[in-house]
Amino acid sequence: MSQKPSPAPLRFVHASDLHLENPLGGVTEVPDRLRELFLEAPYLAARQVFETVLSEGADALLLAGDVVDVELAGPRAVLFLVEQFKRLAAHDIPVYWACGPIDQQIGWPAHARLPENVTRFPTDQVAEFHCQRDGETIAAIQGISRSPGQEPEDRAQGNYQFQRDPHGWFTVGVSYGPDTPVGTEGDRAHYMALGGQHHRKTVESSPGLAHYCGTPQGRRPDESGPHGCTVVRVDESGHVKTRFVATDAARWLTETIEITATTDEASLLDQILQRSVRLGEKHAGPELLITWKIVGKGPLLYQLHPGGLADRLLEQTRTEQEKLGKSIWSVAIRCDASLDVPAEWYDQETILGDLLRQIGQLETETDIPLDLADFLPDTLQTALRADSEREETASEETDLVRLVSVDSPRQRQTLLREAAKLGIDLLTIEE
Repeated sequence: MSQKPSPAPLRFVHASDLHLENPLGGVTEVPDRLRELFLEAPYLAARQVFETVLSEGADALLLAGDVVDVELAGPRAVLFLVEQFKRLAAHDIPVYWACGPIDQQIGWPAHARLPENVTRFPTDQVAEFHCQRDGETIAAIQGISRSPGQEPEDRAQGNYQFQRDPHGWFTVGVSYGPDTPVGTEGDRAHYMALGGQHHRKTVESSPGLAHYCGTPQGRRPDESGPHGCTVVRVDESGHVKTRFVATDAARWLTETIEITATTDEASLLDQILQRSVRLGEKHAGPELLITWKIVGKGPLLYQLHPGGLADRLLEQTRTEQEKLGKSIWSVAIRCDASLDVPAEWYDQETILGDLLRQIGQLETETDIPLDLADFLPDTLQTALRADSEREETASEETDLVRLVSVDSPRQRQTLLREAAKLGIDLLTIEE
């Protein structure tokens, strides 16, 4: 006797890009009190994903790729995942895992057997399994893993297509990457659990929902904002609702502060600290790692450059934030605003006027090369010439040479702007 699709509500947790092998990074320094957190944050966030599955009473966990690179992460990550899977198995909660490029099935160690509640999808076709509750099917779960080196056009048709279950079961697709075929307009899976993007995003809403849940833990300053997993709830009529659940142990934030011509160092510091207090109240829980972006106008802009006021203000900010007693650390203070320079400065017959005119010429005439290697010591210039004569080199000198290369228009613009700030700051110091 055939089963009929269940009218009961369904609930899944969708997670991807756990990247247990990647600690936090992208900063030039880490205070002693945060060193352990930078290493542990991926595991703490991943643990919260599994806690969410249990606390939500989910019917299944959907893993959409890039969970772990076993080679880089080592035995700890393997044991951690097996332990977490067993916790779900104790509550009869299945795990459906579509592998991404970094967590291929062939890389999983044979001695660390996965619990029976874990299903990993094949790489050669979309496979379908039935998710059950109390012995009865409640949903069709389809998925495919990403094969190493597989190109998007290889997954455009045939065995790589997702299609709504013909028997009427609510259909979930699990896959890694933006090239996932989600069926024809009227035949799409009801919900596509996608992986491969670190920020949460819904890319299709009708006739089926296609959603990236993002990574549970941001790794770098440019992965700002809350990160976590998605709880997917399906009501009796088959309507899908998603809810974000934050899991990050450390949260990167980029905050913009606008200054005016009357803003001085003390008032800017006060603005930063006031904003810090509000952010600590708004984002209670995770450690906040804040990059401050200064915009606006006024003479303070000339001083906000690396090695100048930006560094001094950053130290003051960190000292005062420690006194607040909140989990906040300022990563950097950056000012990418255009220079607010009086027009008459360019007409001055002074060193400052010459500097501004030369930088202005370099900004407009982008074909003029910026060969910074000429300013390196003779020993490094010799290494550069030797490097050009052979294909490979392992010298530290040539690594340093690469650091002075200007490879993009944005990099050129930033370099010239910082040079102008430094020049103005040095040439307008009051006696």
